[in-house]
Amino acid sequence: MAGPYASSGWSDLPIDLLIRILHLLELPEALAFGAVCSSWRSASVAAGCVPYRQTPWLVSLADEPLPVGDQQLRVRRGLWDPAATTEHRSLLDPDRTFQVSFPGGQAVACCGASHGWLIMANELSDLVLYNPFTAALIPLPPITGFASCIEGVYEDGGKIVGYRYRCYMMEHVHGVQSPGACFYDKVVLSGPPSTCRAVALVIHLDGKRLSFARIGDSYWQQVSVIQRSGDSFADCIYHRGRFYAVTMEGILKSWDFGGPDKPRKKTVIAEDDNDMFDDPVITRYLLSTPWGHLLQVRVFLDTLRGNNIRIEIDRLDLKSQTRVALSSGKALRGHAAFVGQNSPGILSTKKFPELKPDCIYFTTPRLRKRRPFENRHNQWSGVKVYDLKRRTLEAAFPSGGGHYGTICPLEVWFTPSLV
Repeated sequence: MAGPYASSGWSDLPIDLLIRILHLLELPEALAFGAVCSSWRSASVAAGCVPYRQTPWLVSLADEPLPVGDQQLRVRRGLWDPAATTEHRSLLDPDRTFQVSFPGGQAVACCGASHGWLIMANELSDLVLYNPFTAALIPLPPITGFASCIEGVYEDGGKIVGYRYRCYMMEHVHGVQSPGACFYDKVVLSGPPSTCRAVALVIHLDGKRLSFARIGDSYWQQVSVIQRSGDSFADCIYHRGRFYAVTMEGILKSWDFGGPDKPRKKTVIAEDDNDMFDDPVITRYLLSTPWGHLLQVRVFLDTLRGNNIRIEIDRLDLKSQTRVALSSGKALRGHAAFVGQNSPGILSTKKFPELKPDCIYFTTPRLRKRRPFENRHNQWSGVKVYDLKRRTLEAAFPSGGGHYGTICPLEVWFTPSLV
């Protein structure tokens, strides 16, 4: 360019234009933005808490390179093998993966993702909150803090060498790493850990128990136990100031942690809905919508369909304590939903046009004791996207991603944050 408005390059772009560019970037690119030059760094500082785009990433534990021989080969992690890095894969660029080192040791499993934090089980099977973009680690109470159902096994010198607990109706002594992959079903947070006394809620011990702890606590407090042999907790969520949990039979309960005393429990829907359908329910999810509704996603085994599953969605009316059936093709109102071990999210496809409208993005579900589906009908190994209108199930990452099985899935949808 020539004349009075000539510019020497990208570094001379006006600061208001640079801030607008920041609005269009995902968090990893936004962090790199400030390292380009001094003017871009100044724009990044001036932007302050600019709301970056927040497309979920798929996070899993990375396969580790072989210790000897051909370092280009990859070796599949064993179920309880710890990993030193997490692997991040974006829906916007599915052919690229990023590996981020796990600070302070190794991890055994990804047990949840909530409010910009991963919930990981470390090499001692203790839960920690981990922000891969700031490398921050916040410990939750140790696994021995589940005093009602697990105890540590120590050697003479006091070092912990295993855990004793009852799982699958049998009591064994397990190594320090194995509970990380199978003891925890899902962990969700009430808010970022910077929030005053944020609460972590965990489904654990074969889906039979529900416990909580506040950030900074030294032990877990049990709030619910399912005694019936045929039922277990399928999912839990934080919705409009309360935690909700749904069982495989469709019973919905809630807990209010707002007071100083013990959490107040309420049974919202007491009767199961298994008798309403001929096809068995494989699993269930809860969704909190931007328009204020709590939805239930039911996944049925349906061998008459090409993908062997059928999905139905209900609105859970918290006032009348009833289920209201919704048209599957209209239930998400053109949005895209992300469910699995993460705290679920619903995103507008107008704001995120790369996402598919009226679709649910699933990480590999945990299908304990769903042997007929697991052994004969399972087309769900890997990360999938289900189109509610066309009723199709396809791979979310055609080029890879989501290689864990449905007994102990080790991957989550993760929305980056710096909070």
